[in-house]
Amino acid sequence: MRDDIIEEVTQRLKADYGFKENGKYLQQGRCPDCKKRELWASALNPSILHCQRGNQCGRDFDIKDLYPEIFDTWSSRYQRTDKEPDAAADAYLSGARGLRIGRLKGSYSQDLYQDPYKKDLISATVRFPLPGGSYWERLIDQPGRFGKRKANFKKGGSHGGFAWMAPDQPIEVLAKAQRIWICEGIFDAASWQQIGEHAVSCMSTSTYPEHWLKALRKACADLDLPQPELIFAFDTGKSGEESARKFVDRAREEGWTATAAMPRAEGEVGKRDWNDLLRRNLLRPEDIEQYLWYGKILLAADAHEKAVLLWEKHEWSSFSFVFQSRTWWASFDQAKINEAIEKESISRKSAARRCCNVSEIANCAFRILYSQYNKALDERTFYMSITTPWAKEPYGARFTPAALTASSEFKKVLLGAGNGAHWTGSGFQLDKLLAPQYVNLKTVETLDFTGYSKEHGVYVFGDIAVQNGRVIDINREDYFDCGNALLKLKTTDRICEIEYDAEKFDTSWVDTIYRAYGCHGIVALSFAVASMFAEQIRAFQKSFLFLECSGLPGTGKTTLIEFIWKLYGREGYEGFDPSNATFAALSRNMARTANIPVVLMEGDREDGGAHTKKFDWNQLKTSYNGRPFRETGVKNGGTETNAPPFRASIWIEQNYPVVASPAIMERIISMNFTKEGWTADTKKAAEELEQWPIEDLSGTIIHIVRAEKDYMERFKAAHPKYELEFITGQKRVRNARIRKCAAQLHAGLDAMAPLLRIPQSLLAKVHDHINDLAVERDRSLEADHPVVAKFWEAFDYLAALHDAKDPNHILGKGLNLHRKDDTLIAVNLQAFEAACKHAGVSHPPVDDLKRFLQTSKSRKFVEAKTVNSSDYGHKHCWVFQTEDATKAAKPQKKGN
Repeated sequence: MRDDIIEEVTQRLKADYGFKENGKYLQQGRCPDCKKRELWASALNPSILHCQRGNQCGRDFDIKDLYPEIFDTWSSRYQRTDKEPDAAADAYLSGARGLRIGRLKGSYSQDLYQDPYKKDLISATVRFPLPGGSYWERLIDQPGRFGKRKANFKKGGSHGGFAWMAPDQPIEVLAKAQRIWICEGIFDAASWQQIGEHAVSCMSTSTYPEHWLKALRKACADLDLPQPELIFAFDTGKSGEESARKFVDRAREEGWTATAAMPRAEGEVGKRDWNDLLRRNLLRPEDIEQYLWYGKILLAADAHEKAVLLWEKHEWSSFSFVFQSRTWWASFDQAKINEAIEKESISRKSAARRCCNVSEIANCAFRILYSQYNKALDERTFYMSITTPWAKEPYGARFTPAALTASSEFKKVLLGAGNGAHWTGSGFQLDKLLAPQYVNLKTVETLDFTGYSKEHGVYVFGDIAVQNGRVIDINREDYFDCGNALLKLKTTDRICEIEYDAEKFDTSWVDTIYRAYGCHGIVALSFAVASMFAEQIRAFQKSFLFLECSGLPGTGKTTLIEFIWKLYGREGYEGFDPSNATFAALSRNMARTANIPVVLMEGDREDGGAHTKKFDWNQLKTSYNGRPFRETGVKNGGTETNAPPFRASIWIEQNYPVVASPAIMERIISMNFTKEGWTADTKKAAEELEQWPIEDLSGTIIHIVRAEKDYMERFKAAHPKYELEFITGQKRVRNARIRKCAAQLHAGLDAMAPLLRIPQSLLAKVHDHINDLAVERDRSLEADHPVVAKFWEAFDYLAALHDAKDPNHILGKGLNLHRKDDTLIAVNLQAFEAACKHAGVSHPPVDDLKRFLQTSKSRKFVEAKTVNSSDYGHKHCWVFQTEDATKAAKPQKKGN
């Protein structure tokens, strides 16, 4: 590792894990897994961190996994010059691969790669010329942008049958070697060469190096030297293992002495190639013997022979093993072995081969990769990799502890995982097989929600994650290695289906939103983007606003919200109706996302039926502050409860505005959508939004959350300014909570503007529009809703009309049916409607009255109940305080 990288890594390790420098070592670091201060590393080359806790943890951590950003972009850090044209390539080979480049100089060069499908994607590469006029190159600048094209051969080039050789190991030198390691990749071959071995790269496990072997045979003949032993040293995995067997057989048929070596035993899983082992100092002589042993048992002709080889090394009486992606059980009767040796005078190995009993116990191979732990439920499961002879790739499945401790249950789950895997062994065999797999098993924490995990500082969207601006792809073992934590979603349900391209961020749709919806559209967008940081905002402001989009059908609310959902990678979704959901379903919808909006649709509609179910908006009070929406008991026989905090944001979409208590109303910034100002261009813009392909939009959320640091800095700087303006500016807002919520929209707009390239001229319009929304909400909380005001106007007129009439008039004693009519008013809406019709007085529809009367302020609403009237008997009435009683009940303001 280069000195500048060592210095940067050391400083970050001290800051992030609390390492203390002690001579040649960094010590007392906090382990990312077990959290104990038992982590250590070499101060001279801190490429691998080790936990000392043995059986309790014992994990190793690759510095490239903890800080991939340091090892992800080389050409900007090490810029090429006339003197150093390969500066970035040199740095990559030494810094990322741990190779000494002196012996490799001249065999590579620094070049550029341009993606053939996305011309704006460019990366520096380390390029190695190959025999046959081809070349191979490795991308070194954020290779994750290119998907599977991280390494490429020359298009149209031919390298099959040849091998790459290092400059100091030409064919004449290799002919003098005792053994030659034939690897798949160049970095693997260079790793063997670095420890003094002779090695070449055949570039692929799919092509046998026949041309190179022919040249090697000729060189040996010309020098009159014996042919070297060939060691086919491919990576562990189905293709590598199968090719090693096939190539060794072919080499032996051609007269070569050949064997194999593997970095892991057959059936073991996990990525570990020869270059990884070099960086971990695991290519020592004693290690090499083990890798050759793995190769030897890989080449066993059949399961019986492999069992004997394993017994010969370990002398176990019975054991399981994997052969060609199937699991077998071997038993050796020691008494019979001794008897055969004594009676027949044969060798111990021959006796063991004769007394060996081998049977298949599963038509597949499986291994526990890690345990999955759900902290909220205190639940642990185990994730297993399953390999079958007929499938190219292994697949994963989740097993409960019960499924791993009972043979019959294990058989069900294994078969249910699909692909025809089947278990035929016993419970004893299963226990023996799994016992060693539990040792030093890593733990992956599962999340019950999609989005931002505040505890880990990571966004998890299913198949892609973001941490501190760094994009993390899910690994081959189906989890995210975030350095300080291993994470994955508990569910296989993918709310966000994201196609992300780091070089592609089109924001032309922002103008289309403005054309279609004006300032309303930009405010909605500001809320949606701020929602991506709702947890961070609540962390320092203790709350996050609710947004409401109301308006009659056909005003475009659905089109706008469905388009914004595409920015999250969610297509064909609008929201859910809380009135149609059970409380359990409602709770799950509220808890399943973090920093992603929960859209509530038509929650307070009035269908007029006697048993119409309405959503109680007061249930959302705790959500404003991120507190739990629901608490349930944990099924573990104890007293623990599960109360997940609300991690999302609330977006309300319905035809009519929310009618609720003042405590809820002041948490909501409301926008009313109408058809006013609609034009042909408005319609065209809305249609463009409807048809915008989600593949061009879904990556937007990744681009935005990668800018988390900059967004939050701008947000925090802007919010106090806007909140103060509502106190001192021209458009003043009296309600403190409304000031805070509107200022969050203002600050979110300022923080979003640079990301989405919103011009200053438009910003000024939208800021002014937010001020109007805040003032309108503030005034609405102080005055009666227009429907309520019209009701009291009609009520007062009818009351005055009654005073002028005789007692036999249709109004009788008036509309107030309450016995305590000096302080309370009880109105039967049917009687009110009949009186208005009789008197020719215009009045609001009864359905609207039922919706809005509970917000009455001039005469405070008390309750809707059955009232025992002295003249009309029992009537269902809406009860209010009289105007005088309401005024008397209001608290007096003190001071200014």
